[in-house]
Amino acid sequence: MPSNATSTYDPRKAEWESITIDQWEPSKWKQWKAKHPASDEFAKIEREYLRIKYAIQQANSALSLEKVKVKLKLTSHKTIGLQGTFPCRPGDIGKQGSPNKQYTISCGFAANDTGLKMAVLKARELDLLLITKQFQWTPELLGKQAQKIEPTATEQSTKLISELIQEYERQFWKTHEKNRQGIRTWETHYLRHLKKLPPDIPMSAQALEAALEKTKPNTSSRFFLVWQLKKFCEFCGITNFATIYSYATPKPHPTLRKVPTDEEIIQGFIKIGSPLSVYASKENLTEPEQWQWAYGMLATYGLRPHELFAVDIDAFRDTANTFHLVNLNPSLTDGTKTGERSCGIPPLHPHWVELFDLKNIKLPCHTGTLNNKTAKLQVRFRNAEVGFKPYDLRHAYAIRGHRLRVPIKTMADYMGHTVQEHTKTYQRWMNEDANLAIYKEVVIHRQGTTKEALQERIKELETENTALKAENATLKGLLIKHQLGELLNQEI
Repeated sequence: MPSNATSTYDPRKAEWESITIDQWEPSKWKQWKAKHPASDEFAKIEREYLRIKYAIQQANSALSLEKVKVKLKLTSHKTIGLQGTFPCRPGDIGKQGSPNKQYTISCGFAANDTGLKMAVLKARELDLLLITKQFQWTPELLGKQAQKIEPTATEQSTKLISELIQEYERQFWKTHEKNRQGIRTWETHYLRHLKKLPPDIPMSAQALEAALEKTKPNTSSRFFLVWQLKKFCEFCGITNFATIYSYATPKPHPTLRKVPTDEEIIQGFIKIGSPLSVYASKENLTEPEQWQWAYGMLATYGLRPHELFAVDIDAFRDTANTFHLVNLNPSLTDGTKTGERSCGIPPLHPHWVELFDLKNIKLPCHTGTLNNKTAKLQVRFRNAEVGFKPYDLRHAYAIRGHRLRVPIKTMADYMGHTVQEHTKTYQRWMNEDANLAIYKEVVIHRQGTTKEALQERIKELETENTALKAENATLKGLLIKHQLGELLNQEI
């Protein structure tokens, strides 16, 4: 068979036993034309088409489990595209004036195993950009042909990487508010990765390799470095991402940490209140009772450590606050995530308010920046050998909500983030102990109630059975008397 015939053959038009190939179940791709001879090249192409189609279905199912909204789509028998809802392209308008619209993006991924892996990585990358609201239409996404692996004019620019980073930062502040949260975003999500680039040379593939080599494969550091370097290259006008893609690895799942139980939290309250060392500095001294109050607030309300310094103290100790709700004032911390709260935060264990004496305000005596204040909390937890970190108390609050069957949307409001973030970030910390506790509480408890009902029913049936036996004995006695009467009458 001529090779040009197979290269131009479109398997999507194939039929077999009056069934078109697109009506065939992709998972049964091996059974398509199974009895055809091995030399049938067309049948091989058709089975490969079905196999890739099935692999895409499996990949999309995995992406759905990860809450990734960008999906894979077989745009032709040779290419895989990405489909999802994105901000409108320049000059485009969504339905009824919506700023978003569904697009199928062709990124040139081949319809094979390698192309499939690359498409999955790209789907996760675009989803992350959408979540962080940093998605932008680039020439690559708009459908322009990718440039060949040759340095472009921009890549050959004499500008040093340090100068490009400064320009990148100026561009960043055009779309971000310059407050504590904005500065933290720039330093942790941008600059931290860009610092791995050699600053005193022009941008090049070698510079990218030098940065990427500083991270290990299959780590969060590598995943986010690849993501940020690609964004930086797009800003610099570089559209050849071959070097970056060659180092790309999937985002690893975080290691499950041990979240403290309620009993361990109460023990931690005692530990953090241990007396200070005689060698402790007398400057800005925080007493054990103040550490305990801070600890109790974090444990009872699931606050982020820095949110402790945004608590509206007057509203909290107001006598009208009978439900012991905590309200946060983000202006106290120069802009934090506290603004996302749409309601007061309740204590899921109300008795802890009294147990930890929280209405008796004893705010830690900390000076300096907010980062310094939260750092001191970390140090105190470590020095007191509490056994876990301040943020673990927030995870425990999330799990406590699940155990108490608080709806996910409500818990997300209490914790100050979206439902998507809550399900992605916090449910994964529910370890086997937590799941077992929920199982015991929900399933075993219900079974216990059912057993009690069955035992009661058995008692009722036993009583009925005893009554029937007594009635049967009475009837037997009457029958015997009747039979004796008839016998006596016959003798007379």
